[in-house]
Amino acid sequence: MKPAIYNLRGRYYSSDIHVDATIVHKHSSGRDLTNQQPCAVILSDGTWMVCWTQATEEAAKDESVVGATSFDGGETWSEPYYIEEAVDGRTASWGMLFAVPHTERVYCFYWFNENAYWLRDAGTIYFRYSEDKGITWSQRYRVVLPRHKLDPDGAEMHGWNTGFPILAPDGAMLLGFTKINEPSMLREAPGHLFGDPDFWWCECFFLRCSNIIREDDPQKLEFTVTPPGDTGLWAPHMEEPGRHFLQEPYMTVLPSGRIAATFRSRTGYPYYSVSDDCGISWSTPRPLRFAPGGDNMKHPCGPCPIYCTRDGRIIFFFRNDNAPLPDPVLGDHLNYWRNRDPFHVTVGRESPLVARGRSRSDCDDDNAGLYFNKPRIILSGTNVDPQDVRPHRTAQYPQILQWADRFFTVYSSEKTDILVKEIPCELLI
Repeated sequence: MKPAIYNLRGRYYSSDIHVDATIVHKHSSGRDLTNQQPCAVILSDGTWMVCWTQATEEAAKDESVVGATSFDGGETWSEPYYIEEAVDGRTASWGMLFAVPHTERVYCFYWFNENAYWLRDAGTIYFRYSEDKGITWSQRYRVVLPRHKLDPDGAEMHGWNTGFPILAPDGAMLLGFTKINEPSMLREAPGHLFGDPDFWWCECFFLRCSNIIREDDPQKLEFTVTPPGDTGLWAPHMEEPGRHFLQEPYMTVLPSGRIAATFRSRTGYPYYSVSDDCGISWSTPRPLRFAPGGDNMKHPCGPCPIYCTRDGRIIFFFRNDNAPLPDPVLGDHLNYWRNRDPFHVTVGRESPLVARGRSRSDCDDDNAGLYFNKPRIILSGTNVDPQDVRPHRTAQYPQILQWADRFFTVYSSEKTDILVKEIPCELLI
């Protein structure tokens, strides 16, 4: 598929993920073959920092969290440094950065396999922090996560972070993560590492730290997990409706002060939920539509980040298609996961009536009062050297960044290299 080319009054933008993109990190060999799921922050002095998960392959026993720093607006980057290096099977994965406003402190939250358990994504959330732009990092601190109904007694917890941390209107930090029921990971299927991921039982949660912007002592940080109760947010699996399957929450603060979260599902649609109380309670997840009562957006089981700009535009990245790929790779059902290219962008607005807080409806078609425009292609795959470890590259796990009045996206190129690309403002109106 050819990339989309936009003529913006003599300036051209190509959706090809390698055209006009800056390389944050290019893979090498061994434990540097896989680089994925980046998370970037921009400090008040203009310093950029990004972290990501690095390994020989996803879920390998050398999986570590690494980072890099840029002092020139993302044009050049430091060599990667370890934030948490895997040692003796104690893997570290799915790092997420949070920059405390108007300070030098940057936290990195990640899943740490503290017991070197054999099954992937085991452990709990830990964090370290840096106050010198990534040169040094603090000791490791453990976050005590509560056990939920999907966590069997005596078993390890399993999960991963995706929801780039945000600052809620009340000053709390929110981080989105997914938990996996361990028995569901053991339903073996030929060709799958640690079972077939389409069989997983998954629910979404939010780690909330109420005092992170005013407490310097890491041992005095106050963490809770939402929503309250023993069950997280979930949606039915299209082939097994009784099974909970909702993953990878992304969050943003809407102009009204409500928090919207988007998720990937196995229904063929992205889902959303809304919180009116700064991330404590959440509405029942529903399919995201282009408008209240309108058509559902189409999306496979893949990342779908949402971001609200400083002037109130709501940017949403999604596939705009939910058909399975025509050629089976690891089974027909996983072709619903793999149709992730190209990414489209749609830009939305929040209804003024909802923004004034007249009501929050749990109706199927209220769409949280969000209205989105016609989508357009924003990131599309490309071919590289046929001898490369992954010769066809697509954008994986993009993050939307705003720097003053400019917009960027940070992503991995087929979970191999980490890139950053500027997106013209004209494509986000």
